[in-house]
Amino acid sequence: MNNMRDRLMKTVEYHIDEWAHRLEEIGGPGVGGTELAFRPHLTSPVDTHDEYIKLALEASIPATWEEAAWCYVYGRFSACIVLAAVLLEIALKYKLLNRGFPVSPTLGRLIKKASDAKILPSNLVSNANSVNARRNDIVHANIQTNRPESLLHHTGDEHEIEPIEDLSRNITKDGWLTGDGETIAISFGAGQPVYSRVLEFKRAAKSSLDEVKAILEFLYPPEPSPSG
Repeated sequence: MNNMRDRLMKTVEYHIDEWAHRLEEIGGPGVGGTELAFRPHLTSPVDTHDEYIKLALEASIPATWEEAAWCYVYGRFSACIVLAAVLLEIALKYKLLNRGFPVSPTLGRLIKKASDAKILPSNLVSNANSVNARRNDIVHANIQTNRPESLLHHTGDEHEIEPIEDLSRNITKDGWLTGDGETIAISFGAGQPVYSRVLEFKRAAKSSLDEVKAILEFLYPPEPSPSG
């Protein structure tokens, strides 16, 4: 037990600075960051099954945002991309149901229906399609089959490459090179090895979060404060 706790503490020490940086990137802890500022306003007590469904969708919107945001902070970028798409699907289903439209079983069809019903303007429809495309890259292994060089050689815009100036935290006491959950790339220039940290799907995850946030802000603008 103590050995496992010590190992976890070393992992925290290894990643704490980058976690703090990514937490700042998304707006910090609390409302406007890990807690959603743009969300539907909970309805009054429910009387019908349809209203009960809407209430469940409402509750899922902030909860799913929080999961996606913390996945980003902790570097679980593929999970963040999938959860951002799940959040978009929940939000669109909720909005379509409130407008009296039947909902579709897939995100692509929901986006099309939201576009046709003028629920989303064209720029946000484009955002929604981007979120869905990134989700499909992960869920359906599209990136492996369509762009294998991106995954194998980290050439795609979805990744982020960070040069490693100090290898001290990447060398274990036994002399092994470790990324501790990250991918470490080694290239050779002028005969000298150059080390980099590869954050796979980091840019894609941040884009999905930003695009979903913009859609939620449009769909569910915050209520004015009582003093306003």
